This record gives sequence, structure tokens and C-alpha cells, in this order.
Amino acid sequence: MKNKIGIISVVVILAILILAFAGYQIYRNPAMFRSLSDESLGDAEVESLRAEIAKREEKQVLVAYFSYSGTTRGVAEALSEATGGDLFEIAPAEAYTNVYLQSNSEIRSNARPALDSTVDHMEDYDIVFVGYPVWWHATPSPVNTFLESYDFTGKLVIPFCTSGAAISKRPCLPS
Repeated sequence: MKNKIGIISVVVILAILILAFAGYQIYRNPAMFRSLSDESLGDAEVESLRAEIAKREEKQVLVAYFSYSGTTRGVAEALSEATGGDLFEIAPAEAYTNVYLQSNSEIRSNARPALDSTVDHMEDYDIVFVGYPVWWHATPSPVNTFLESYDFTGKLVIPFCTSGAAISKRPCLPS
């Protein structure tokens, strides 16, 4: 009888540990458990669009970025300067009071927070760089709001992202 109770206890403890580990993984990596649509162009379509944009004499460039700590802002500013592009900050209408908890909750619930401003004349841009930090192994929710707010048909959208683990004193742009 004692042997049976011991085996049951071990099984219960193992089950609790497995459930706790699975729950932690869902909390830590919420992006793994979401299904997002992918409306990206295929390789041939991207090349065709690049060729079409390259033919244009004047190309209008927008560098849109979301930055909480300033790391992505620095890269976006350098990119804007290098390309001559306009700079636009993607910012939520309501500032984060606890970025750690709020961002995780937004990503897990697939939220789309309102933004504090919009891009004037998005239709005028040919190339749109979109920069953001990697949060919870995913794109921050305000960036998803931005991307879903505009029609990017005929535009070359180039994402770039930063990570607090890879902060550099100089931007990673070619000279």
C-alpha cells in the first residue's frame, strides 16, 4: 500500500512540474502560440516591385519605428539620415505604466492598441522601413496596429529590429 501511494505521489508531482513548465513557456514565449496571417509577396513579386521602384527617379522613404528604451530610435535616426527618409515614431496613445506586464499581455491577447498619431500621406511613400524591438519573441503590439492601419500595396516594406541584448554604440549600417 505504501508503495502504491509513493508511485501516485511521484506521478502527481511530475504532472504538476510538467504543467508548470508548459505554463511558463506559454507566458515566456507567447508568439509561439499565436497564428498570424502572412500576406508577404513571393520572391519573384518582391524582385519585380524592387525593379519598379528602382526605376523611379525620386523615391520617397519613410522610416517608421517603435522604441521604448531608445535603442531602436537611434538605429531609425541613422537609417533616416542615410536614406534621406522621413522619420515617424510609432507610439501608443496611452503610454505604458508597466511595460513588462502590459506588453506581454498585449502580445498574448493579440491586442491592437490605439496609436497617438498617423502618417500623413502614406500613399506618397515608395519604401517604408519599419523598426521595432523584439519583445517576448514577437513584434510589439503598437507596430502591429501600425502595419494594419495602412495599405502597403506597391510599397517596399523593409523591417528591422533591435534587441536589448545586442546594443551597440554605433548603428549597424553599411558605410
